[in-house]
Amino acid sequence: MHAGVQALLLEGFTEKDREIRVAIEAIEKFTWEDASGKRMQSSVSPVWDTVLMTRAMCESGVADKDDDRLQRAASWIERQQIRKCKGDWSHYRSHLQLAGFTFQYHNDWYPDLDDTSAAIISLLRQNPASVTSDTVIQEVEWMCGMQNLDNGWGAFEADNDRLWLNEIPFSDLDALCDPSTSDITGHVLEALGMFSKELLSRDTKDPKYWCVLGTVTAASNRAIQFLAVQQETFGAWWGRWGINYVYGTSAVLSALAYFCESDEMVQEMMSAGVRWLKHVQNPDGGWGEGIESYKDQKQAGRGVSTAAQTAWGIMGLLELCNVEDDSIVMGIRYLLRTQTLVSEDRTGASWDTSRYTATGFPKHLYLEYALYKHYFPLMAMGRYARAFQKKYVANSK
Repeated sequence: MHAGVQALLLEGFTEKDREIRVAIEAIEKFTWEDASGKRMQSSVSPVWDTVLMTRAMCESGVADKDDDRLQRAASWIERQQIRKCKGDWSHYRSHLQLAGFTFQYHNDWYPDLDDTSAAIISLLRQNPASVTSDTVIQEVEWMCGMQNLDNGWGAFEADNDRLWLNEIPFSDLDALCDPSTSDITGHVLEALGMFSKELLSRDTKDPKYWCVLGTVTAASNRAIQFLAVQQETFGAWWGRWGINYVYGTSAVLSALAYFCESDEMVQEMMSAGVRWLKHVQNPDGGWGEGIESYKDQKQAGRGVSTAAQTAWGIMGLLELCNVEDDSIVMGIRYLLRTQTLVSEDRTGASWDTSRYTATGFPKHLYLEYALYKHYFPLMAMGRYARAFQKKYVANSK
């Protein structure tokens, strides 16, 4: 947008012209001001932040699932589902019924698989009975229909993998294409695994649900094959939208956990991922990874510990390791020790970090989500607390 304003000014428009004023007003909507000052943000993320914070609140146990705040959040999430506009994704999937979620406000042309899978997980966490709701069923069917021919999922479109386009001189930061990635595939697979588990637990006799379940099972099996191919020789998975291998590995482990009980191949994949996470844990108990790992694979999993990346490491290990595992305990202690950002009224606390943990375009643009340092640690500590309680109750019997 700013380049457009500059172009108009060079063509003779002035700041008094309506075209310039409207453009500047639009740019102002992307500014963010707090105690640190005023700065530009590349986008806003209301859906992404709401679904993840809702999930964190549910998993942490700090609020009952029937809490009015969580019910209002779930209701808001449901209202964001896109049902009318068929965007670019429909070029290769015109037969699908639209049912996805987008990242921002008013962006109906571009629903994405990451927000849609996160919305499913959030809604199921808040209300497991929603597994048979039209909202969830339609989301699941849309996601399965968007699976790529290579068995993975990209973010926005299906089979948009002509990577040679990135070699054209005008390519957009090597991101003209939207190929399958391990982190997106992991998130979608986790949502499908949770959906299947919840639907089976209800023992429903309605044939329409069994038809959906068959579609989900087939898509899940194909996705596992994709992830098997994508796993690095050292055990990790690459992360497209979060930095980087710690993010991708955590996402995949959280997904594979739904399918490992009777599958030796999945168990071996998970074991390799867990070994790598333990290998790259920092001496302070946390996990960290810098943007350098996108250019140099030798830097995978290396960097100063952050709250979000530590949470990803813990959540990945919890899928396979005992709750009393030394690496998990060290990670939890790191989070407890570094929760030093206290609210003005001293009723709440969070974590402070100035490091980038999210990715816009690998090797080119990185993002800082203001709430990553909050809701991911909440998830990790909540899962740890539940696992510890489950083990304690089992031992007491």
